Amino acid sequence: MDLEKLSEKIYTHKQFRISAHLLFWLAEGLLTWYITIISFNTYRNLGDLLVCELSFVNTLNLALFYYPLIYMFIPQLRKRKYFAGLTGIVCLLLLYTLINSLAEKMVLLRCTDCMQMLKSSNNDYYQFLHRDLLSRLLAKLASMGMLIGLVFSVSVPLAIKIAIQSFRQQIAAVKLAKENVELEFNFLKSQVNPHFLFNSLNNIYGLILKKENDKAAGTVARLAEFMRYTLQSPGSDQAPVQIEIKLLQDYIDLEKIRLNHTEVNIELESQNENQVLPSLLLIPLIENAFKYSADQPKAAINIRLTIKANKLQLNVTNTVDVDRQLHTGGGIGLQNLKKRLELYYPDNYNYEATDTGQLYTTHLEINL
Repeated sequence: MDLEKLSEKIYTHKQFRISAHLLFWLAEGLLTWYITIISFNTYRNLGDLLVCELSFVNTLNLALFYYPLIYMFIPQLRKRKYFAGLTGIVCLLLLYTLINSLAEKMVLLRCTDCMQMLKSSNNDYYQFLHRDLLSRLLAKLASMGMLIGLVFSVSVPLAIKIAIQSFRQQIAAVKLAKENVELEFNFLKSQVNPHFLFNSLNNIYGLILKKENDKAAGTVARLAEFMRYTLQSPGSDQAPVQIEIKLLQDYIDLEKIRLNHTEVNIELESQNENQVLPSLLLIPLIENAFKYSADQPKAAINIRLTIKANKLQLNVTNTVDVDRQLHTGGGIGLQNLKKRLELYYPDNYNYEATDTGQLYTTHLEINL
């Protein structure tokens, strides 16, 4: 099992997560015991069993301090609930010190030989254990030794937690980058709509047959410019608003050539030339209007784009060709539009589509 799957399993499988935590605290207790018996301190001569008992009691006390600290009181500080967070941490510190003081005395006092050894080897500590609970509690707090030791003890599980979270965030960032690459690839494929290209070439051929050479030449130039831009502009690039508006106009002009009856009304307005947009972001909505529009008398396509200050509004309405709508599946263009909106403007856009059976209307509003 690789690290990615392991870290994901820890966060998604409850039983595995609990087992991993229990395993960590078991290792923490064993490490505390081992360090105690090999170091020069008061406890090393009390016997392995007693040291082991003290180590695991202290480890359990540390766990009781750690979880409320991480999952209750630190989140309150992040939410700027400072009084509740700090009060909780102080109470946790008092409880930790109280449990430590009680456990220390309970474990050691029931071992007569241990107390005799302490009396001869460390009489100050022996006398300290015989003081009343409140006195020992205040002494531990006042010396700051308890707090300093606690900071170092908590730093180990906290560092592991931060490391795992950081690793998962890096994995998520890599996955997001991969998804963005796939999205841009799909978007690139959707840009060059074969039907659009075929229709445009067919229209140019018709213009040539009608000997409308100037109009055909202008259409070829417009198509070439449009195709050059779509093929050279990756989906992640930003383009100035004026360029995007010109491309929309070119696209609309190219689509209009094949229409016989449909009235196309266009209003493209921008009051902020310094604004930029993701390349060809709006094309799918325009494409959809032409694709599903009924080219018949009294049919119409209305397109209104306004960019004022930092707000973009696009309204597209078209007469519905019911037969074409029923027999044509949803294209990749609108799917990519929604994904790109989420990518570039999360929580800063509103997209609505309404279908009355006769008119299909889309409304897009973006806070740029």
